Amino acid sequence: MQCNLAGGFSRPMTQPPPLPPPHPPWWQWINWLALDAVAVALAWLPVFAAMTGARLTPINYTVLGAAVWIVYLLDRLLDGSSGQGTAARHAFARRRALWLLPLMAAVALSALWAALHHLRGVTLHAGVNLAGAVLLYFAIVGATRWKPLRQLLLLLLGLALTALLVSTGLALALLPDDFSGPSPFLIWQALAAAALLTLLFRKPAQPAPARPWILLKKAFGGYLFALGVALAPFAHLQDWDGLLRGTPVLLFAATCAANSLGIRLWEDPQHPQVRSLAPLYPWLLAALAAAAAFSLPQADAWSRPLLGGVAACALGFAALHALRHRFPPGAATLAADGWMVAVALILQHLAPTPPH
Repeated sequence: MQCNLAGGFSRPMTQPPPLPPPHPPWWQWINWLALDAVAVALAWLPVFAAMTGARLTPINYTVLGAAVWIVYLLDRLLDGSSGQGTAARHAFARRRALWLLPLMAAVALSALWAALHHLRGVTLHAGVNLAGAVLLYFAIVGATRWKPLRQLLLLLLGLALTALLVSTGLALALLPDDFSGPSPFLIWQALAAAALLTLLFRKPAQPAPARPWILLKKAFGGYLFALGVALAPFAHLQDWDGLLRGTPVLLFAATCAANSLGIRLWEDPQHPQVRSLAPLYPWLLAALAAAAAFSLPQADAWSRPLLGGVAACALGFAALHALRHRFPPGAATLAADGWMVAVALILQHLAPTPPH
């Protein structure tokens, strides 16, 4: 207690405000500026090129890197401004919006000019369609913030992803096989479809907002990311069916979704949906690694490195998940993306001579 001039006593003085936190380590800026996502995309692009035999030019890397950077920062700006994103990267994007938005506009215009003048017409046309799908993603994410639409969109998106898996499995089942028994491709896609339907229609033990919206959002986002990375290589072959529902693309999409989901689990462990998904995450990674392993026997020589990379990524994510409490804040996020980049760099040296 302290004595005042009137002879009475007053409450103790409040504690001085805490000192501002020290400057963040340099590596956090890589994640805050979404450079790790760009690195993942650019590292896996030549892996898909080796698988398809596509000959890439610098413009393919430039346009992909710019597109990934803009989409990721825009997503963070929207989440940060609406209060949906609570991670440090969302706060950074919100605070730096005044200079990020003009920079993003300049990069977008430059990438658009480069794409219009230097990309192959078939690649440009496919890119425009993918841009429309990305806009749909943002529209769905924005609409889910309105409660009357949230459950309907959750159901429709889950059914769309399930239909993608089922249609792919049926198409593969109708192909002539030179062996007896069900195709491993069909097995893992049927199991994934059943898991999605179970999550959608089971009676939840938690209230409606805790339904698996995060899981479906990550799955949709991972699928779009995979399409963006594989777009130019598959446009080289004009193999649109392989791009949209080929096993390598779908498994890489699942890898990207697992990476993004793991980052969300590590950053916000107290979120209701996160608490419900955290026990399932190791099983999801085990299923992803098993699906890649089951697909290896039937894959051709050019697809096998990518499938092995998917399994390696899943095992790496499992190790990071087990050791997540030993990492400083934000380090596990960068480690997950760094692991994907490292795996891709290894695969680039393991790829056989591409087909012609």
